[in-house]
Amino acid sequence: MYKWLGQFVARWWLAIIIAWAALVPAAAWFAPAWDSVTNDGDLAYLPERMTSVRGERLMAQAFPENRAKSQFVIVAQRAGGMTAEDLQAVERLGARFAPEAVPDLPVDSVWTPESEVIGRKLVSRDHRAALVMINLAREFMTVANIRALKRAQQVVEEARQSGEVPDGLTIGVTGSAAIGGDMLASAAESIRNIEWSTVILVVIILLVVYRAPLLALIPLAAIAVSLVIAMDLVALLTQVPRIDGMQWFDFKIFKTTKIFIIVILFGSGTDYCLFLISRYREELQRGLNRRDALATAVEHISEAVLGSALTTIFGLGMMFFADFGKFSNSGPTIALCLTVTLAACLTLAPALLRAAGRLVFWPAGVAARGVIARMFDSDTQDGGLWDRVARAIIARPGLILAGSVLVLLPFAYKGWREVPISYNLIGELAPDRPSVSATKAVREHFPGGELGPITILVYHDRANFHTEAGEQQIARLTKQLYDLPGVASVRSITEPLGDKPGTGNTPLTAAGRRKLAARKHPRTEATYLTQVPDLAGQVARLDVVTEFDPFSRAAANLLDDLDGRLQQMARDPDSPWYGAEFDYCGTAAGTRDLRAVTESDQRLIERLVLLAVYFVLIALLRRPLISIYLVLSVLFTYYVTIGATEMLCVWVYPDFDGLDWKVPLFLFVILIAVGEDYNIYLASRVLEEQRNRRGLIEGLRVAVVRTGGIITSCGVIMAGSFVSMMTGTLRGIVELGFALSLGILLDTAVVRPVLVPAFLALLWRRRDRESATGAEDGAVGKAAEPAGSRHMAVAVPPSAREQGRGQRATLR
Repeated sequence: MYKWLGQFVARWWLAIIIAWAALVPAAAWFAPAWDSVTNDGDLAYLPERMTSVRGERLMAQAFPENRAKSQFVIVAQRAGGMTAEDLQAVERLGARFAPEAVPDLPVDSVWTPESEVIGRKLVSRDHRAALVMINLAREFMTVANIRALKRAQQVVEEARQSGEVPDGLTIGVTGSAAIGGDMLASAAESIRNIEWSTVILVVIILLVVYRAPLLALIPLAAIAVSLVIAMDLVALLTQVPRIDGMQWFDFKIFKTTKIFIIVILFGSGTDYCLFLISRYREELQRGLNRRDALATAVEHISEAVLGSALTTIFGLGMMFFADFGKFSNSGPTIALCLTVTLAACLTLAPALLRAAGRLVFWPAGVAARGVIARMFDSDTQDGGLWDRVARAIIARPGLILAGSVLVLLPFAYKGWREVPISYNLIGELAPDRPSVSATKAVREHFPGGELGPITILVYHDRANFHTEAGEQQIARLTKQLYDLPGVASVRSITEPLGDKPGTGNTPLTAAGRRKLAARKHPRTEATYLTQVPDLAGQVARLDVVTEFDPFSRAAANLLDDLDGRLQQMARDPDSPWYGAEFDYCGTAAGTRDLRAVTESDQRLIERLVLLAVYFVLIALLRRPLISIYLVLSVLFTYYVTIGATEMLCVWVYPDFDGLDWKVPLFLFVILIAVGEDYNIYLASRVLEEQRNRRGLIEGLRVAVVRTGGIITSCGVIMAGSFVSMMTGTLRGIVELGFALSLGILLDTAVVRPVLVPAFLALLWRRRDRESATGAEDGAVGKAAEPAGSRHMAVAVPPSAREQGRGQRATLR
């Protein structure tokens, strides 16, 4: 099959170029624009069974009038304390955000310090800050919030320029919608930076490797064409559910997935092309004409390239089985795009090489070697770098293997232990983002959870919360929640202002009168007790404000404790809450569910990826023991990489509280799958050299020497493409870019040239020794036969066919 492919490409190269060129406008004609079908956000793609998803669903059913899904929070502060003029300015600022004043924003309601019920809670206890809550009927992680945030900042600036903001009063914009807008704006900036930096880095590295402009442009052209077609194909797949009977095909793509598509396609695609070009050069130097050299090159590299691509494709494809929608869609999306690039590298790239003719190696010529190729000479002659490396490993494989592992073991142990993971969206943003500085201002004057309270929704079909007994039951629950460590306040039908339960119940004090007025206010009952007739008296709401950042582990731990207590009440037959159902809404609840589902997905996908890669290796190499070792070697690289990355981040970031939650899974899948590519290249070449009757150890030596330079070049290019991720503005993308670059460099500098050859040398040197011992025993037996024997023993050298059988048997 590979021979036929090589001959087909070499003969019909012009038709192949025309076909790929025609696919570009055809795909663009039928496919929708990428940005028009991409999705955003994380919490919106949690499984239906998660409590936060159930809570959002119950909230929509029981409180349909509450259309607010996100908010802008305008924070005004003055170090010396808010003046009456400042508070008046805050009210005027709130009026500027009234629905009729900003029709281009989906404003549901606006709360200011003078708003009924909730207003007094919008002024800090130290009286140095005040808030304006602008509730929006829109999810917080939507692209529209990028424009909405700019509009909100514009309104604030207009108020400042008109003289409505007193001198010395600092105004900032935060809230979930502002954070979401900043996140998506940063993601868009990251995509733009990574696109350009990836192309520039790959071009520079290719020019350094080959010193031939056309030779650098051919891989880029093939990959660029495949990238355009692949993204259009993926965008087209999102339209399949519109076909009658295909609604089950719920396929989604995400904006940030484009980052992984770009870096993986350019990195892997360039690697595939480099192996093609290297073999093409090798065949030309042997004296073949261009057509035959191209056909032979495609024939010999196709199996290794296909196998290496399949490890990545199957590895990414295993993410389909994740529960988290962003994982289950992103993995197959990247795998599909890589499949298109693989096809282009095996057809379009060689066709472009054939079309370029003699000019492809201009100006240096076929025999010229670039800087990297000269540094990592892959010639088989004695004295080259890889020849010295190979001979040293073969001479002392056990010592080198043990020494290399011991050097890396501390990092691997660090990575094998539980690495702290962060789900802090604010922590991902750069410190100069407007929402970050405004959030810090809110935290200085208000409880940490004020911007993201935990909303508890309780459904009890045997209760009637509209009665006095029902309210007393809620009052007792409010007191129990308030007494939990870490809880700043609890707002409910009995404590709408979030005061300490049991205080201010007398009308003889001003505080008591405010509390009684708030309890009787129609907004209070509509906020905390459902008004839906079918659910009347059966659904109540409580808002728990914690002392912790809603994205923090402390908030998640508090919610775990709170949930455990409530579920215990629901199971206790003696409790008035027996049989009740408790669900949760809010940032802390969504983050806790995101943590639970991603940790579960991580464990599942790790097993599936390892199995998928192992079976691909078995299919290609047919060596179970060697395949197991190859999988273990890249797994070792993963633990070393994530351990080293965590140690570096602790040193670099003063506020580091854990690696971004996306890093471990994407690092594992990509590093295990892509890292196995180089092992496949090496192992395939080892088996090829051994089939050429070089023997086990000599075949290993020649394979290490001949693949050393090209695999190192591929590793540098792949690492370079991942380095481009560090030009992004989101901390999680930067962390992942560094980790992937480090992991690939470790794989190409330690695992592939040292750990794998050392293990194979240990394995095969022992077998060679056993074979030699058996041969000596046979020779001694023959020499001991009597000289007068009727049939004299004659030493006959084995045929080449028999030698091949013996080697294959030894390999098995």
